[in-house]
Order: sequence, then structure tokens, then C-alpha cells
Amino acid sequence: MAEKAKAGFGMDPKAMGDDVLQFMKSSFDATFDNLVKIQDLNENMLKEMIDKGEAVQKDSTKMVQDFMTQAKKERDKYRQAMEDGFKNVEHLLKTK
Repeated sequence: MAEKAKAGFGMDPKAMGDDVLQFMKSSFDATFDNLVKIQDLNENMLKEMIDKGEAVQKDSTKMVQDFMTQAKKERDKYRQAMEDGFKNVEHLLKTK
């Protein structure tokens, strides 16, 4: 927070925007760093599974293929929902 606190408010209103921005940035950085760690752990886990043997390789390959197929389906659903939303907003704007 700002070093110069305004009497009665506990913070300097002029520095409040900077404080909020710094909070948002540090929150984003922490979240992103954790996501990177999770992705790295998952990558290491998959590499170990693949290194264990042929039977595990087949299972892990199928698992990854199933995951990617499902991810693509969900991505397409999300895109369609967003496009439908944009169309609805365009319709609302045109009728006014």
C-alpha cells in the first residue's frame, strides 16, 4: 500500500490504482507460476510413464489421445458459445 496514508482512509487515494494494479500483477504472477509448476509435474509424470515400458506406453498414448480429443471438443463448444453470445449482443444493439 502507499506509504503516505490519508487521515481517516488508511491509504492514499492517489496511489490506490497503483496498489490495485500491483496486487493484480502479483496475483497473476503467483497463479501463472503455479500453473507452470503443475504443467512441468504432469510432463515429468508422462515421461516416466512412457519410459516404464511398452504396455504403459500404449495406455498413456491412448490416455493422451483421449484427453486431446475431449479438449478439442470442449474448445469448440466454448468457441460456439462465445460466437452465439456475440450474435445475441449484436442483435440487441441493432434493435435499439
